[in-house]
Order: sequence, then structure tokens, then C-alpha cells
Amino acid sequence: MRHLHCLLVLSLLAGSLSACMGGKTKPSPASYDFGLMPVSETTAAQEIKVQIDEVTAAESLNSNRIRYRLDYQNPARVFSYTESRWAAPPTELLSAKIRASSKTILSANCSLKLQLEAFDHVFDSETASRGVIQLSISLNDKKARKIIASGQIGESAAASTANAKG
Repeated sequence: MRHLHCLLVLSLLAGSLSACMGGKTKPSPASYDFGLMPVSETTAAQEIKVQIDEVTAAESLNSNRIRYRLDYQNPARVFSYTESRWAAPPTELLSAKIRASSKTILSANCSLKLQLEAFDHVFDSETASRGVIQLSISLNDKKARKIIASGQIGESAAASTANAKG
């Protein structure tokens, strides 16, 4: 009887230990996009009289990883958050945002090409960070197949928190 009692206690302990140690599932990464556009912005959409081509990017930006840089340590090194992702690659998010915020009237003569150069969360220090976007743009004559004008634009905004959510 005593042996039966010991066996029962051991089997209960073994079951409890295996439940604690095995079968741990990793939570899914958080997914982020730009959020919904306020109604006031959608009704006051700007009229653009040129065709905007799909946004393109270097291969390193064609994923849903959220990138960050520690400028205060090594500005050339790029990291990505392991527990967070964009809902879609940045090029798709930007294309959707542009379409939602403008009424495009197609021009037969010109198109605007946008190439994403940077789309990063940049840490200037351990506590101060910002979101950075940089684009190369070119206005193209579609009939002559040549660039009329080109340049670069960029913007940054302070991050609300020092993580992917910020």
C-alpha cells in the first residue's frame, strides 16, 4: 500500500513537471501598420494630377521586419525587433497611405516614381528615438521615357516610446 501511495505521488509530480517544462509556445509577434486615417483626412483628399507608381525599395526594406538603429553606438548597424512586425512591407503600407490620402487624376504624360531609402526607428541615445523615412523621387516623362526632375525627401518624428510600438 505504501509503494502504491509513493507511485501515485511520483506520477503526479512527473505530470506536473512535464507540464511546467514542455509545450511552451512562443507568443506571436505584434503586428503594426499606420492605423486608420481620420475621417477629416479622407474627405479632404488632395488632388494629384500625376500618376504615382508603386513605391519600390531596396531588398533589405522589402520585408515586414521593423528595423532599428542605435546611432549612439554604431549608426551603420541595422537591427530588427524580434517580437514585432509590420502588417505588410513598408512599400505596401506607404502605397496604401498615398492612395487613401489623394485622389489621383492620371496624366497621360508624367508619372512619379518613389523609391524608399530608409524606414527605420533610430535611437539617438538610450532614451531618445525617432522614426525616419527617406525617399528618392523622380518625375518621369512617360512618352520620352526620361527623368524630368529628381530629388530626395525625408522626414523624422520623435517616437513616443523606445520600442517597436513607439
